[in-house]
Amino acid sequence: MRLSRRGWNNVIIFAVIAFIAMIQLPEWVKSRAMSTDTAPASASSTLTRLLPANVSVEQVVFPQTTLTHTELGWQATPLVTLPAHTLLSHWVKLEGTPVSEAIMAKLQPQLTSPRQVRFTLSEHADPVIVTVYQLPQFWLLQNDQGEWLAVSVAEAYLFPPSSSSSTSSE
Repeated sequence: MRLSRRGWNNVIIFAVIAFIAMIQLPEWVKSRAMSTDTAPASASSTLTRLLPANVSVEQVVFPQTTLTHTELGWQATPLVTLPAHTLLSHWVKLEGTPVSEAIMAKLQPQLTSPRQVRFTLSEHADPVIVTVYQLPQFWLLQNDQGEWLAVSVAEAYLFPPSSSSSTSSE
């Protein structure tokens, strides 16, 4: 049985489609298996902001540094290696993965040496106090609503070292 030119074209098209499907099938199966396994977990792992959106911060007090808003912009005392407005931006935009009470119970023995960061907001009479723990893999932060958030960033992102040669104004 001989195939015509049109028949051979159909065979080639079918072979190319079969080849592409064969190449893509493992990826497709893997993605479908991952989406069914992580569907319930992804609903609970949405990112949560540490501070409310669009807050107006007047002052931030870290364990070693204070950021204050002045007429000249944000000033850090003592000076830090980042510009003060950048450090403030890191904290205001910070989002983390909510940590359940069950996981917190398991992490409790590792929670030593807390740090506190105090935010003075123009909208609130009382300062917002954030408790921070550094664990080997991530940071654990408790916001003013009592929610625990896990954040994976470098220490210098949240607590930059002091620097006498850094320019810290906006």
